[in-house]
Amino acid sequence: MATTTHNDTPAPEDAGAASTVERLEQLLEEWRARIDELLVQADLASKDIRDSVQSKAAAAQNAYLAAVNRLKELPKDAGANIGSARDGVDKLIGDMRDAYQSAESAIRRGSSD
Repeated sequence: MATTTHNDTPAPEDAGAASTVERLEQLLEEWRARIDELLVQADLASKDIRDSVQSKAAAAQNAYLAAVNRLKELPKDAGANIGSARDGVDKLIGDMRDAYQSAESAIRRGSSD
């Protein structure tokens, strides 16, 4: 149960958990915009690299969706559990970053040919 002060504001550990979740949500929204832009670039790419880029972008999207779902499953008063949850989301963000960079590299290679 969440600890509150006399004026019914969240206790510091709850505020820290909420702040962490908010930062992760913001980071995921930034990645969502990057992935959307990547998909636009994939659509504009030549047909021979389009399939490769789209599959790599799909992997980034899947990692994004998994991270969003993981955050939604967190109770708002996660408290001590926020560390392990954050680690899980951080891993998903790393997977998303790797897939994104791979797709971006394929687009750059295709553009230079």
